[in-house]
Amino acid sequence: MTIKQIIRLLWKNKFWIFLTPIFVAIGVFFLTQDLPRVYESSTLVFTNPTSDRGATDGGVVRMDFYTSNNLFDNLTLIVKSRKTVTEASLKLLAKHLALPEQKDEVLCIEAYQDLKSHIPAPIWEKLVVTNDEEKTLQNILQNIEENDNSPIEYLLREHEYYSVNKIIERLSVSRKFSSDMMEIKYSTNDAGICYYTLKILAESFMSGYSNMKELENTNTIAYFQNQLNIAQNKLRKAEENLKGFMTDNRILNYYEQGKYLDIAKLEHDQDEERSRRLLSGTGYNLEQIEEMFENFDERQVIIENISKLQDQIVTRNLKIQGLSVLENQNLQIENIQKEIDGLEKEIKELSDLLFKNSNSIQGVQRETILDQWLTLKISYEEQKQALDVMKTRKSYLLDKIDEFAPLGAELKKLEREVSVNEEQYLSILHGLNMAYLQKYDLEMSATQKLIDEPFYPKTPQASKRMLMVIGGMLGTGGLVLTVVLLSFFLDSSIKSGKRATELTSLPVAGGWIMEKDIPKNVYLDILQNNLIKQFYNNLSMHFSNSGQKTLLFYSHQNGEGKTFLLQFFAKELLQQNRSVIYCGNKEDVEKMPCETLVMDINSISNPEKETQFWEDRLTNLPHEFILIELPNTNVKPVNYPLINKANALVKVTDAGRKWKSSDAYFNDSLNEMIKIPHLIWLNKMEGDELEDINGEIPRKRSKIRTKLKQLLS
Repeated sequence: MTIKQIIRLLWKNKFWIFLTPIFVAIGVFFLTQDLPRVYESSTLVFTNPTSDRGATDGGVVRMDFYTSNNLFDNLTLIVKSRKTVTEASLKLLAKHLALPEQKDEVLCIEAYQDLKSHIPAPIWEKLVVTNDEEKTLQNILQNIEENDNSPIEYLLREHEYYSVNKIIERLSVSRKFSSDMMEIKYSTNDAGICYYTLKILAESFMSGYSNMKELENTNTIAYFQNQLNIAQNKLRKAEENLKGFMTDNRILNYYEQGKYLDIAKLEHDQDEERSRRLLSGTGYNLEQIEEMFENFDERQVIIENISKLQDQIVTRNLKIQGLSVLENQNLQIENIQKEIDGLEKEIKELSDLLFKNSNSIQGVQRETILDQWLTLKISYEEQKQALDVMKTRKSYLLDKIDEFAPLGAELKKLEREVSVNEEQYLSILHGLNMAYLQKYDLEMSATQKLIDEPFYPKTPQASKRMLMVIGGMLGTGGLVLTVVLLSFFLDSSIKSGKRATELTSLPVAGGWIMEKDIPKNVYLDILQNNLIKQFYNNLSMHFSNSGQKTLLFYSHQNGEGKTFLLQFFAKELLQQNRSVIYCGNKEDVEKMPCETLVMDINSISNPEKETQFWEDRLTNLPHEFILIELPNTNVKPVNYPLINKANALVKVTDAGRKWKSSDAYFNDSLNEMIKIPHLIWLNKMEGDELEDINGEIPRKRSKIRTKLKQLLS
């Protein structure tokens, strides 16, 4: 849907669009003449939810957007709760009943008389304690409890001022921006009732909320005290278990004792390793020294041999001394001397051998080595005994370590149990302290405070009468506009040439305006001339300029305007000096401006006879144009062979009628059988739709309208 179509549619329905809202506005204006006056009062409460203290969070609740909104939703629901409103309604009723006489500043005379009409005199006298609202309230509560059908129950359910549901409907609770302020508003048609209802309601809310918070705090303290006792017992039990474990295992300081055992074992290993090295060195030295003592017997034998040789030398020297006295004993002396030399040589050899056996390889005397051996032997034995002691000491240390090591895990477990119970105990103790602080805070100052007290509304609110009038007018205008637009989209009529082509698949040869709705400023003669010229031009494209031209016109239904349009077409052909003859029914022949031929073919039912009838009548006609008006398709079957002998077939259709599925089905069947040009001529078109086919409708227009039309075009 284009903007141009929207504007045309709105202009076409301008009277419905503009007049209907005006009539509705006038009706609302007169119907709201007796609207009751409304009084409104409000109060501002400082709720302080975002600085509320908690019992387990160090004194401050962390607030975010969702938490804050949730708290205010809770407060709103408490204000509008049935319990709060019922309590306020009963207090208001008690205040009204306890009045010694009616007061306009409390409630108007009409409301007072209405209240008396709902409560019978005996019950009134039983309930009322003049100037004592508390006792009156107690009597009301007792009456409700004792009597299920009490008139008070009816007032709480149905009355204009005491009904719980109606009070909730007129009550408005909202948060002021993003602050801690909550605004409570109440409105009704009586100023005194409005003021006192809001005042009592605010008091009931603050009292109920404070009691609820105190009850929550009391429950919190009781909970923490109970949990504190449990945590204390668990802590003491864990400490006793740790104490018993350390006593049984004689643990003074597990970590220091374990460290001592570890150091002692390390030092013992070092000492043992050092002793083993010393023992190994001492043993090696002993072995070396003992090797030196292996040739001792051989040395004694050498000494004895040397001694024997020395004795032999002495003996021979004595012989030499004896022979030297004698003469001529030189040869014998020389022989003996040779023997002595031989013996000395042997002694020398034995002495060298003795020297080797008497000294070590390193040149140390054997006597010195003996002293060293004795020293080393003593040290070796001492070191062996020390190693035996060390083995016993090491076994003792390993036994102690094996005994002490598993105690660590159990000790750690017991210490951890004590630590956990201690932290739990301290946490609960902290929560208990915070709960006591909150209790003290609630006792010292209330969380909610009235910033703005409820005010007495001396003047009623501005009337919403004009708002209702404007709303009714705009709402009705929007509804009418919606209906108009929906009617366009839901309209299944042909309407335009573009839609006719979409529905029938036929080219539009021309259109004709609905003449009964033509405005007076339209130049009808010019328009008709333009329309018939357009039809002729579009039709003439489908046949040659010379020879006889047979044109067939038909419709689906009666009253679509075939005869009416053929009159204008015949006039156009006559104005062009063309010879024209019209063939149709008797009642239509009289309307034609040209020659006519009556052809009552409705009585012929055989297609072959019908074809012969046409050939006998039309073969020898001298006219250039033969205009034949066929019967409607819903009256007589279609003779396809006869139609295909013509030059063109024109469907005359009412643009305002609905296009049905039966029409589409017949049109598709017809298009399959027709071999000649098949066109559509739309009749009874709206002026706006006709302009899309034929152009601007000639009419008298003002300069402003002409300018607007040019802009829209």
